[in-house]
Amino acid sequence: MAKEPSLSIIITVVSGKAALRRCLEALAPQIDSSETEVIAPYDQWSAEAGDLAQEFPQVHFYFYDDPGVASSSTPSRAHRLYDRRRAVGLAQARGRIIAMTEDHAVPSDDWVRQILAAHGQPYAVIGGAIENAVDRPLNWALYYCDFGRYGKPMAGGEAEYVSDVNVSYKREALAAIREVWRDAYQETTVHWALRSRGETLYLDPRLVVHQHRPALSWWQAYRERVEWGRVFAETRVTAVSFWRRLFYAAGSPALPVLLLARVLKQMRRQRRAPRQIIQTLPVAGVLLTGWALGELIGYITGPPREAQGASQTEASVASVESEKLVI
Repeated sequence: MAKEPSLSIIITVVSGKAALRRCLEALAPQIDSSETEVIAPYDQWSAEAGDLAQEFPQVHFYFYDDPGVASSSTPSRAHRLYDRRRAVGLAQARGRIIAMTEDHAVPSDDWVRQILAAHGQPYAVIGGAIENAVDRPLNWALYYCDFGRYGKPMAGGEAEYVSDVNVSYKREALAAIREVWRDAYQETTVHWALRSRGETLYLDPRLVVHQHRPALSWWQAYRERVEWGRVFAETRVTAVSFWRRLFYAAGSPALPVLLLARVLKQMRRQRRAPRQIIQTLPVAGVLLTGWALGELIGYITGPPREAQGASQTEASVASVESEKLVI
């Protein structure tokens, strides 16, 4: 029987072959094959990822043909593909610790070592810092819409949120909530479930990845915001009453102002230059109208058909956190 590795690393294919190669080139020197396994799940929509198998023989490129919930034809299907790939990777992982990132996130050169060191602490969920590595206004805006709270300088300690772009778990904690992520891993639902079991989310600034998002058009970036906002709303409404859902829908038009204020707060915390703030805020403001539109659509249409049969466990843990906005 093969030895259980100390660490499993799941890399979600999001941006494609070129991004995955860059991520693996940064990760490869850190891999001790006797202690670490790297898993890159892929499917028919990301088949080119498998072309890298000969370049990186120490990586397990795992092809699967069951799309699960990702077979949905909803506009948020891309997000569901990523959630399905994460779930498939989790099912394959054998490590005592399971780390997760995405192909366009390039780990720092001590990322693996820092993850192992961090899990000497009792916390079951440990997230890290996320930095933007592409100096372009649209990339900065996307970064602050998603990951501004994880930018350095960042205080370590117990946290309300950690990101699936840079997160690691003790395996037994994930095993205890397997039904929550078995078909699709959704960051918010998984973390709600873990918190409901008494686990604490912890942020450690020593764990760093750098975002290398490929160049996106304005339309691609805006559509992504709409889709991601819709996914958040669809997840949220599975656990709230009709009237609460109506309340959230009515409040959606105010979201761009609220969220843009958060972006400004994060940029000031990181002491960004006034010129960069001026360049980034208008772009972020436009993108955040897309997020708000997506939330509104999600509240109106409700969860997709395949999510309506969600387990009572998922609904109950979601209700604990449904008042909170994650972005």
